[in-house]
Amino acid sequence: MMTATRRRSRSQKPLLRLAAVAVAVTVALLLGAPGVSVSAQPAPDVCGAIQGLPISDAAKEALCRDFQAGIARGHLRPERALQFLKEVGARITDESRAAAEELLALVGRTVNPATGDLPAEVLIRRTFEVFSREQDPEEALNTALREATALQRALASVAAVYRGLGIFLEPNVSEKTLETEQGAVALTVLRVDTVITATVVALDRFERRLDRRLDDAQGMKTEVMKELRSPSFYGAQALPDALVQYIDARTDGREWAPIVRQLAADRGRSS
Repeated sequence: MMTATRRRSRSQKPLLRLAAVAVAVTVALLLGAPGVSVSAQPAPDVCGAIQGLPISDAAKEALCRDFQAGIARGHLRPERALQFLKEVGARITDESRAAAEELLALVGRTVNPATGDLPAEVLIRRTFEVFSREQDPEEALNTALREATALQRALASVAAVYRGLGIFLEPNVSEKTLETEQGAVALTVLRVDTVITATVVALDRFERRLDRRLDDAQGMKTEVMKELRSPSFYGAQALPDALVQYIDARTDGREWAPIVRQLAADRGRSS
């Protein structure tokens, strides 16, 4: 009798180990453990930071909705969103509140798939650059808002060019395949965002150069291809060579010239 009991105990051990593994996996999924993908998870820390901002309740509600949608889509990293909210929040005064709300709303509309479906890193990065130079809160937020507005327009224009090349994803699609001469390339939200962001970073850098010419389409293309081959912004990942070559073969710089001219006009320096 004792022997039979021991045998049953030994035979149950593998089953118990499997059950333990199953429980561990389930807990990891529920908690969102590192390396486990959990879709459509809210960003409570981000919304908590938004609730702490001295802005209107209506602005908080819209911003929380937009940021959560942008984070779920992959257009905005939670830690980057928190940095942005902290830096903007530190500069909100009675005089600067209106500009702060406009800037926050602009970023929110940009990343929300329902209203922009675009990456926001260039807007956040430029805001931080402005904050590092401007000490007065109202001046800093107004300048950041002007820059973000110009760059958001550039983002939309660049995205439209790439849509014509098939490099885009519909808001309800997270991945598709692009056929190129070098083979099939998986287009993900991160890759499409990287292509768009890298291009705007390059065109912005070209426009701000002291020696730039607004008719130098080849110079614009050179700058764009350089950035696409080695993206230099926060959160960037290397792009597949096949995708970079595909863009290189289908652009000549003339598609970027109107966008650079618009950037220059928005900044009041068209010459």
